[in-house]
Amino acid sequence: MKKFLTLFVLLTISLAGLKASAAGYTTLFQYPTAPDTCSTMESRFNYCTLHFWDNFDVTRQLTADNDSLLVTAMNDFISFMKQANSNVALGAIRSLMFKAQANQQNFMKLINAANLLLYFNNSGTKDEVYLTFLQSVLDASWMPSKEKAVYKDVYNRINSSKLGEAMPNIDVTGVDGKHKINELPIDTAQIVLLFFTGDDNDSPLERTRLSADLAVNKMITSGFMKVINVYTGKDGKQFLAEASQYPNWTLVTAPAVYEQIDVRGEPSFFILDRNHVIQTKNVTVDFIKSAFYR
Repeated sequence: MKKFLTLFVLLTISLAGLKASAAGYTTLFQYPTAPDTCSTMESRFNYCTLHFWDNFDVTRQLTADNDSLLVTAMNDFISFMKQANSNVALGAIRSLMFKAQANQQNFMKLINAANLLLYFNNSGTKDEVYLTFLQSVLDASWMPSKEKAVYKDVYNRINSSKLGEAMPNIDVTGVDGKHKINELPIDTAQIVLLFFTGDDNDSPLERTRLSADLAVNKMITSGFMKVINVYTGKDGKQFLAEASQYPNWTLVTAPAVYEQIDVRGEPSFFILDRNHVIQTKNVTVDFIKSAFYR
């Protein structure tokens, strides 16, 4: 089976260099085909990642008719990058965005496609990939300072709370006063769920769904998991007054959390290990329920 999967992946990468319009799949430009000298999966993914945009004329103005095809190309590029060497992937991004400086409108279309796929539709790609795209904006001398400040804010928030790194020890307020979030007691818990909720209509419903889930509650009562509900809204006193309704949770408020870390919406979760290292972030209640279903 392993040999079959290896051959299948190698064949898939080779065929990626062909336009499959006959099968209803149209690409913006012809994708690269890894040569036979690339004999391993990684080497073929590295080649296709490094040469992915070779047939893309970045100086030729893209029109609105090309937008969906550009997003498709960016999505395929990201898919190759996930299997390539990290240094190759980041180098390919830098090369693409450096060349794109020749056409500012195309540059922004590429950034917008990356935003869509790596920020709004988080695909599980390493943070360094999106940060490299953002860095190209920050390095663009022609970018207006007001627009650059928006990207700088996003860059700082992601950079401060990257996957695989320690959760920033942000300030929170509980029923007994102010605390540092990483200093809240977790007892024997091996997993910490930071549950970000606010004043949106979905937050109360999702709190109820999580608190009523049998598998999650089993994890909590056994001491394996700790839920810290971080409220980001305006009525912190009312929220903390509800603490008795969630006796196995810790309720805290942090209205400025969006200015500090990479929380992209609410309700959502960061999953930490007991050392407060971020394992997963910006996931939903459904993700949590399915991950811990027994």
